[in-house]
Amino acid sequence: MNELDDIWDELNVIYSKWGIEEIPFSESASTLKESRRKKVFTGRRKELKEVLNLFRAIERKRILIYGWIGMGKTAFILVILDFLNRKMEKTLTAYISLPADTDLATAALIALARQMKNDEWAQNLLNQMGLITEKPLKQRESKAKAGLPGLGGEISEKTIEINEPRFPELSFEDLLKRALKEYDRVVIAIDDLDKQDPARVKQLLLDAQGMLKSGAWFILTGHPFGLTRDLVISERGLFDFSIKLEPIDQATMYKMLVKYLNSVRPQTSQYSVENPQAVKPFTKETARMLCQRSSGVPRWLNRLGNYVLQKASEINAEIITTEILQQGFIFTNQQVRGQLGLTPEDFILLNLVLEKGQLSDENITLEELQKLKVQEFSEVIHIIDKLVQADLIRRLPNDTAIEVAPTPLIFSYQEIESESSN
Repeated sequence: MNELDDIWDELNVIYSKWGIEEIPFSESASTLKESRRKKVFTGRRKELKEVLNLFRAIERKRILIYGWIGMGKTAFILVILDFLNRKMEKTLTAYISLPADTDLATAALIALARQMKNDEWAQNLLNQMGLITEKPLKQRESKAKAGLPGLGGEISEKTIEINEPRFPELSFEDLLKRALKEYDRVVIAIDDLDKQDPARVKQLLLDAQGMLKSGAWFILTGHPFGLTRDLVISERGLFDFSIKLEPIDQATMYKMLVKYLNSVRPQTSQYSVENPQAVKPFTKETARMLCQRSSGVPRWLNRLGNYVLQKASEINAEIITTEILQQGFIFTNQQVRGQLGLTPEDFILLNLVLEKGQLSDENITLEELQKLKVQEFSEVIHIIDKLVQADLIRRLPNDTAIEVAPTPLIFSYQEIESESSN
């Protein structure tokens, strides 16, 4: 037995004592299989009922699911699509996370074409865009012997040559017509608009007005900043219905933690929420502390839970006490702060947020702006968006100004020293 086998066996012993087969937490619901999503999705009953009620109607709808980063928007729309696939006959669903530098019509075209695996034209479109198709696309040619017809000949194949869509919105409409010949309803979900610049998102949506009014249902996700006021509430609103996902209450977060842990337990070892064993290897106390620190944000529960269990397995902890939990929180801080791609200006802004607790245009000084090599607070919005995406800071719900605060995934240096001494 070599050293790697020895380490693996040690980990097997630890996880066996915990009663789980692996770490269950995932930072994105899109990486989970449908069966796992069904097991772990928790809460949002009111919002789910509102959306599903729309699908009782015949007329197609355009739905916006919005909320701050980490609220579970991806999980929300994926469980809806999973449900529609299982329950509604002759309904075709398609999902795509909006790629960078891609317009909405192209994204919708790709998403729909990927689901139309038996439609040759749809697969040709993907092939021309350099995207993977189910099988190589060839067309057959017949060559007669001696150039004379009727004398038999050879069959050869060559790659189909088509033009990349110059007008993706029109190509989407053509493909949608083909889909609607086979299906009664086509639902396109375009996720992650909140990972784009808000100004760009506004333009993308305005450019896609025609497509959004086509015969397909659309579900899009984004965050509240600069999005819903202009595009939902105004008279030229692009959506028929919008739902804001708010932080989840602590009782539901606790249930979510239990469901995650049950998802990696043997079927013979499933526990109800009331059973103290349901949160093992956490105690009831540390499970509540984990949920409390997650602040009702599913993604933070996933990231904190993941790093806490990593740390606990590293030190062979049989149970996660308050001391082990704090070590896990500090480990989370190290991992999140140590992300690649952060510049000196990123860290300057992050430290300003940590020092002040909250940072906005109102409390940043000219000297601090000069350290960031800018003259106006508006010039650091791109840094703020980058740090928000990295889970280092979070936007606060302020309609009149940009105001940010640290996420619970990180500590200030003073807090680290305090936690370490305790």
